[in-house]
Amino acid sequence: MTRSGKLTSPVVLLVLLSVLCVAAISVAADVDKYSFPAFDANTTDALVAATNRSVLQPAQLLFRGDQFFPEVNASEGFLLLAATVDVWSSGSGADDSAGSVGPRIVTGPVRPAREASFNTSFTVGISSSASPVSFVILPDRYPTFNNPVGLRGANGSAQATGAEPNATDGLVHVQVGAVRSYEPESPDVGLNVTITPNTTAAAVAQSAPGSRRAVWIEYDAADHRLRVYLGAGGGESRPPRALLEEPLNLAASTTRDALVGFFAGAVRDAIVGVRDWDLTVDRLDDGDGKKGTSWVVILVSVLGSLAATAAIVSLVVCCLVSRRRCRNPSDS
Repeated sequence: MTRSGKLTSPVVLLVLLSVLCVAAISVAADVDKYSFPAFDANTTDALVAATNRSVLQPAQLLFRGDQFFPEVNASEGFLLLAATVDVWSSGSGADDSAGSVGPRIVTGPVRPAREASFNTSFTVGISSSASPVSFVILPDRYPTFNNPVGLRGANGSAQATGAEPNATDGLVHVQVGAVRSYEPESPDVGLNVTITPNTTAAAVAQSAPGSRRAVWIEYDAADHRLRVYLGAGGGESRPPRALLEEPLNLAASTTRDALVGFFAGAVRDAIVGVRDWDLTVDRLDDGDGKKGTSWVVILVSVLGSLAATAAIVSLVVCCLVSRRRCRNPSDS
């Protein structure tokens, strides 16, 4: 029976590895992913275009041949996911009362039960005519129409001046701040990461015609840190070191469900300027069953995978035992 003992260890190891793989797959699937290689007539059906005067849904209507909405293309505005994204889930200390920009903004030092980490990446063009674009996270309602200060706020820019951190790699400038589109009642909400291509002749000369710059933005909810990376736009991996790293408590500045997308001085600047947009957000279970993967589904998936693994292991064991008996007919 010595040989059967030798057989047990690899089988047990195989089972353990299979269980770990199943667990890893379950964890990896617990995120929401969005991907837009480009903004065009085929991809913008899940997006919304919002300006100071209108909301166009789906943004796909901007690509109609009859051009019913030319003013939207030319107006400053947002290009956003049509569905909101869960930023945090409420806990015992969360403030669920209505606020000036919408419900459920967390106030004070108490943290919500869970916050979602996210990472997003996209590319922007580098040329003398390239326009700034901002990655934004907004509260769960659009800014008030016909706001006299516009979507950039009273200071006339997409972000506040002064205290916001700034960074540059020579080809692109990065500025992190709040969204100003809800002034005057709520001047500091959400997240605004503005990417401004350096359009000086010297900067443009450093890059080949048609070249692009890649941007990675990551939010670590556990550490409340925001990191911005810049790199070449040719499909290269994210650089190991962040160009900009700042503390950020996103739950304190936006609603539980948030609007996510881009802002530009003209909606068409976001449509034309942004490429290869990918967004991955932790999936949160907010207690109402709308988000997250059901434990029943997970259990069935795990048990199903384990059953398949057990069947495979049993087959391997039978084959090995059968071979051993063929070689040693006297064994019993």
